[in-house]
Amino acid sequence: LYLWVLFDASGATFQFVEILPGLHLSFGIDSVGLSLVVLTAALFPLCVSLMRTFTGIVTFLLLEVVILGALTVLDLLGFYILFEASLILLFLLIARTPYGSIDAAYKIVLYTMAGSLILLPVIFMLYSECGSTNLFVLMNSYISPERQTILGWGMLAVFAVKIPLMPVHLWLPEAHVAAPTAGSVLLAGVLLKLGGIGIIRYLIPLFPSFTVSVFPIIAVMCLGSFLFTTLSTLKHVDLKKIVAYSSIGHMALVTLAIFSMSEHSIYSSTFMMIAHGIVSPGLFLLVGLLYERTHTKFILYFSGLGAYMPIFSIFFFLLTCANLSFPLFPNFVAEVLCLASLFAVHEIYAYIFCVCQVLGAVYAFWAFNRTIHGVAYTQHSSSVNTLCDLTRFELALITPLMVAVIWLGIK
Repeated sequence: LYLWVLFDASGATFQFVEILPGLHLSFGIDSVGLSLVVLTAALFPLCVSLMRTFTGIVTFLLLEVVILGALTVLDLLGFYILFEASLILLFLLIARTPYGSIDAAYKIVLYTMAGSLILLPVIFMLYSECGSTNLFVLMNSYISPERQTILGWGMLAVFAVKIPLMPVHLWLPEAHVAAPTAGSVLLAGVLLKLGGIGIIRYLIPLFPSFTVSVFPIIAVMCLGSFLFTTLSTLKHVDLKKIVAYSSIGHMALVTLAIFSMSEHSIYSSTFMMIAHGIVSPGLFLLVGLLYERTHTKFILYFSGLGAYMPIFSIFFFLLTCANLSFPLFPNFVAEVLCLASLFAVHEIYAYIFCVCQVLGAVYAFWAFNRTIHGVAYTQHSSSVNTLCDLTRFELALITPLMVAVIWLGIK
């Protein structure tokens, strides 16, 4: 918050630049990084408060150091190292939880490591050509269009996995299902945004001609990701997986807005990342609180919750409306800005995305109606008749997220 107050929006692009002489690493912050740093700092106390073990708390604190470093480092090799360090901690977080999955943890590492192994030769080639991996040196170096094409595809591969885009998106739903509640909050709120800031800070400035030429392919990938994930949510019965697939759809719109490279593309995509980083963690938090009561995530067992958990139902309804970009919520403002950025470049893609947005309302209201309304399902061992509403501690966790959602939506 102190950085937020001191940051001069009309000043230099990167501010508070510090150089570590021994490591030759530069750290600084721009407007996009500032927004994500504030979001990260706000979400981590929530995540730590959900952990019950000392090992889990230490893992989250180390993960916070790594992520804040990745958001502020101005060196491509430093970003790569911190980027990979977050995967190790995420692996430990998912594989060692009571209801975690070693298979899901390995799938995360294999998917993301495959993309990262492609990025490593790109870093070496840039170092051999420019003599440094420092962002300021790379931005002032000339890279031929032919080299931009080769290096750009290598850098795009790792960010496409991290965002993620179809067809390299399958690790994210598995990760969310296997992760603890705090892990899902962190994954949706912060970790997915590392791919977005990587594209904004490294890919576009270093390879501008490649970014322009690859836009049609990226547009098809984003539209495919949005359609596939949205339609997939209609057949899934795991509530956590439904929220996870909706995250992929939102990040596809973020990616498309970034690659549109219009006047307001960076601002619109950043606002979309912030809105998604608040709403989606709120939904994962509610699903996690529900899991602690019922030890299941299947919608069938949640039928009729509105009669027994009215406060939970109100929060779930508000966050569902925010997730489907209802007016007066931040996702609505963010999606309008993203679509306006897309309209400025290519109207056909924008019209297709507008039509596809209807599918988002379909799965969101379908999941909400199956969970909150209807007749209570009483054949499960944890009947909804035994469920209690949100406690004071749980209200203290969800209320700040709800206040942030409303403030960003009407501000």
